[in-house]
Amino acid sequence: MVKYSEEIKIRGHYTDLQGRLIVKSLCDLFNDVANGQTLLLGFDVPTLNTQGLTWMLHKLRIIVNRMPEQEEIVTLETWPSGIDRLFALRDFSMFSGKGDLLIRATSEWMVIDINRRRPVRLPACVTENAASCVDVVREIPFELDTKNMPEEYENSRCFTATYDNIDFNKHVTQATYVRWVTNSLSYEFLKEHGLRELEIVYEHEVLPDSRVDAENHVTEDDGKVKVYHRVRNEAGDKTHCFAVSTWEKNLD
Repeated sequence: MVKYSEEIKIRGHYTDLQGRLIVKSLCDLFNDVANGQTLLLGFDVPTLNTQGLTWMLHKLRIIVNRMPEQEEIVTLETWPSGIDRLFALRDFSMFSGKGDLLIRATSEWMVIDINRRRPVRLPACVTENAASCVDVVREIPFELDTKNMPEEYENSRCFTATYDNIDFNKHVTQATYVRWVTNSLSYEFLKEHGLRELEIVYEHEVLPDSRVDAENHVTEDDGKVKVYHRVRNEAGDKTHCFAVSTWEKNLD
């Protein structure tokens, strides 16, 4: 198993009004380090593009012990963590300067035919690298069952896929979905709560200038708030993603 890491300073524009890392920025940082390692391993996006292929995220689960703060220097590491059928698995860990584990995450990626917008078999360079992951114990399973989500969502906010939301695949970035999901919650809620966990399943891509509705259903149990999310197209006949997030009030 080959691990790759980068030391990162948490800049002000990565953080919220309380100086804590925003989850959307965290997802951008995940992408940055993943891109760094795939470049070294030879299956980065530009290399796949020469074969008419690209990477596309399918699932992401994040567990937060503590969000780092502005000006804090952290280490973010990533590694390929196995293969599951057509999916390549990749894990992440973020550590404080003292070596404390701040954040863990796992993700599931597909390789897509750019023109057909359909998944294909993973290239040999990816599966060969996965041979080094046979003894990896994956500590974070995926748990979100998209077939067991609420029927009704009492809150909704509308967003538009603007130019700065679009990535190299000419669709909305995975981090933008996370931004829409969390920003479907109110200002007062986000000011008073800290994120403990987020799991998201990406179902359909969002294209430029599309309008979407980010909906949520909030539940509370034993001091923890669990929120069910979905993002749908304006017509309401296509779901772009499902997500579940867990929050604690006045997180220190």
